Amino acid sequence: MTKRNKLLLINPLSTKRRGLIRDQQSIFPPMALGIIAALTPEQWEIELVDENFERFTYREADLVGITALTSQVTRAYELASVYKEKGISTVMGGIHVSMLPDEAAQYADSVVIGEAESVWGTLIHDFESGTLKKRYQGNLLPLVDSPFPRIDLYHPAYVFGSVQTTRGCPMSCDFCSVHTFNGHQYRARPVKDVVDEFEKIPQQKVYIVDDNLIGYTKKSADRVLEICREIIRRGIK
Repeated sequence: MTKRNKLLLINPLSTKRRGLIRDQQSIFPPMALGIIAALTPEQWEIELVDENFERFTYREADLVGITALTSQVTRAYELASVYKEKGISTVMGGIHVSMLPDEAAQYADSVVIGEAESVWGTLIHDFESGTLKKRYQGNLLPLVDSPFPRIDLYHPAYVFGSVQTTRGCPMSCDFCSVHTFNGHQYRARPVKDVVDEFEKIPQQKVYIVDDNLIGYTKKSADRVLEICREIIRRGIK
């Protein structure tokens, strides 16, 4: 019997638990890892370790994927180093890694810059063929075919679910990193897909993680109303 490859995904603990992440009542699931899991071939075994609820203990894995905001990156580098020292391939991504890839490359075997969806299939193929690259540059893809995240892998103790209906913003505000990371394109998911995902979420509270929910045109604002009306029509509460 052929051994299945195991992908271990890790959401590191934030070392700066303030503001929106100050307690377990105000955190939300690691959507990026859920989407990566959904894009991973079915023959892979996948485990998601979420330090919002459980302290990491070592697990065997063939490939390790770690996401990192700046508030998480110190812990992320600690965890990546554990696996890299054991010769286990480690991939890092997320906003901090995308902004400082050379720094992250000191701790991981491979880094993903930007949105990982466009390169994850290639990365998995390269890993399986023994040709994992040091760096992968993600592209901004339309969200029409964006997969639903693997919410079955999320820790059940989350009070809030999360949904993303759009990405990007056309503005260039000095205080905001969105246009640097997600570009100036305003990309929207189909209304049906968004509401279908709402139906799958087990939590009664949902955090919409869009960069700019209502957009900047009447068309994009009307789309939000269409989502709300469809939620009402389906009786989602």
